[in-house]
Amino acid sequence: MEGDSEKERAAVNLSRYALACHASGKPIKREDIRGPVMAGLNSRSFRPVFDLANAFLEEDFALKMVSLPQHEKKAARSDSANANASKTANRWVLQSVLPDEARERLDMVLAKDEKSILGFAAMVLSLIFVNNMSISHEQLVLYVRKLGPPACVFPAGEARDMSVAGVATDVHLESAAHAAIAYLARHSYLDKIALSSANDRQGFGETQATQQTADAEGESGVEYTWGPQAKVKLEMMDMARFIAAVSGQECTPDFIKAVGRACGQNISATGAAE
Repeated sequence: MEGDSEKERAAVNLSRYALACHASGKPIKREDIRGPVMAGLNSRSFRPVFDLANAFLEEDFALKMVSLPQHEKKAARSDSANANASKTANRWVLQSVLPDEARERLDMVLAKDEKSILGFAAMVLSLIFVNNMSISHEQLVLYVRKLGPPACVFPAGEARDMSVAGVATDVHLESAAHAAIAYLARHSYLDKIALSSANDRQGFGETQATQQTADAEGESGVEYTWGPQAKVKLEMMDMARFIAAVSGQECTPDFIKAVGRACGQNISATGAAE
């Protein structure tokens, strides 16, 4: 028979595992919790242990585990399967429970690489945001090439090879853009979705040459939208403020309405889509 001490031990282990995942930028996975964390406990103990771990995290670190949304399905034909899919959460991330006013007063210290990655991710997500929440692979590559992804998103050796005599070549720029997009997808900031037909790709300004390049690389008919991490970590109002700051404009009600039209959402002052 399971006692409170075993559940408390498992809850402490889960809170430590959650913090480790948070530090490494990885989601908390149900299958990993069921292994070493829940060793010796039956499946019915999962929810009590999870809730107790969340209580520890909230009290000691002002954090809580929140479920990540499901990835977008890869093709329109999977919609019927979507409706029958299990609603059980299988992945979580840590999120602050501090109110906005308290977080704004904190002097947050981030590592240089973390700042670079978050800034780059925010720029890419803002471009998708103002393109009605989706963008073709070809157009995203063009944008990322112009942005110039930070070197920290590539393996060390690959980063060193990105330039020749200090000048980036066209091949390296293209390779860097693809590697950066793959990095954001791998960390669930982006979701890659297969379009139902080539006609769905119109409206993003791709040339025949860029489409042929995508066809050769197996990315033809692919678009990107916000991934689970982006949906959890960014409110719509946060993105509106970010776009205003980057563009040097005030985040007025009229500006918020204009941004909402661009993303296809009616953004409220609370940050939610109406």
